[in-house]
Amino acid sequence: MNVCIVGAGPAGSMAALEFAKGGARVSLFDPSHPREKPCGGGLTGKALALLPVGPDNDPLPARRVQTCRFDTARGLMIDLDLGEPVGIVARSEFDAWLLRRAVDAGARHVNDRITKVEQGGRVKTLGGLAETFDLVVGADGANSLVRRSFLSATPKERRWMACGWYARGDSDMVVRFLEGVDGYLWLFPRAGHVGVGIGAPLGHPPTRDLLALLEREVARSFPALARDEDTPYYAHTIPSPGEDGSTLREMAGEKWALVGDAAALADPITGEGIFYALKSGRLLAEAVMGGGSPQHYAERAMEEFGRDLMRAARLYKRFFAPGFTDRMLDYADRSPALSRVLVDLVLGKQDYMSLKKRLVFTLPRFGWDLATAPVRKAFARINA
Repeated sequence: MNVCIVGAGPAGSMAALEFAKGGARVSLFDPSHPREKPCGGGLTGKALALLPVGPDNDPLPARRVQTCRFDTARGLMIDLDLGEPVGIVARSEFDAWLLRRAVDAGARHVNDRITKVEQGGRVKTLGGLAETFDLVVGADGANSLVRRSFLSATPKERRWMACGWYARGDSDMVVRFLEGVDGYLWLFPRAGHVGVGIGAPLGHPPTRDLLALLEREVARSFPALARDEDTPYYAHTIPSPGEDGSTLREMAGEKWALVGDAAALADPITGEGIFYALKSGRLLAEAVMGGGSPQHYAERAMEEFGRDLMRAARLYKRFFAPGFTDRMLDYADRSPALSRVLVDLVLGKQDYMSLKKRLVFTLPRFGWDLATAPVRKAFARINA
């Protein structure tokens, strides 16, 4: 089988790795390496579990972090032990590492840009190549050429804007919810620098206002990480599926398929997309190399995570409703049971489909936690 993969980010490299391991002839087109993608760079436990094991002389370039501070602009704050480390990566290093694993497995990295994708698997490149493949995989990001060749672009109302800068220094891992913003601010400590960013629905507010808000918050609360005049901004849109899941059902056709951001696979609430990039790349290869069709991949994606993403899209407005995050952090601070739910959401262990059921089962313990919170806090102060 002759496979063309457009884009060597996590989705494309994972697909290339799995197709090559299955015996396919894989051409992975991407002229942009090495490059940094605007992204927090968080790898949850379930994302880490999908990654191949690197050789001893080329370990995964991730910083491991096991605690996260959640707070609000009003001063509510809770430090949570995540129970297991998350990895935080610079995308220039992580993407290059995963690309090396794909090449080690037998994929061919082609330093050329795809400029046209036609029906029947035919592609053309900036360098003059014209070739027909058995399958063309779009792993070329939020503004995917492959997607636009077969579908319409992901609409603006289903895109987040992530923007910020990379600051020299160090920091704890921090997530801050801001009043009047349907999103959050983050500090993600990497090796040697910190990813400082903010995310919110595209255009609400406009990007320049979002960046201005981020600069004010960082200058007020984290002055050592404030942006100086020589530090460039980054900005990137994050596409996600809607409530009806139509694009999930349409993300593959005759001789083509979409993975990662090209397929609009990101959590509508958190914006987390690396897990879905890795998972979709692997799922596509498994479905096709197992004797299925690209359409079979779309069906499996809907079964394995599509409905959960649709549920997240329905919960989005409730999650960012006025006062909800303040109440959530207040209750989590007083209730170990609820804080565990919050941690599992961060780690991707708690899906949205069963979230309501788990909260119902947590209610008796939650009530006990609230009633005994003053006593527990008093003992904590005595033992501090």
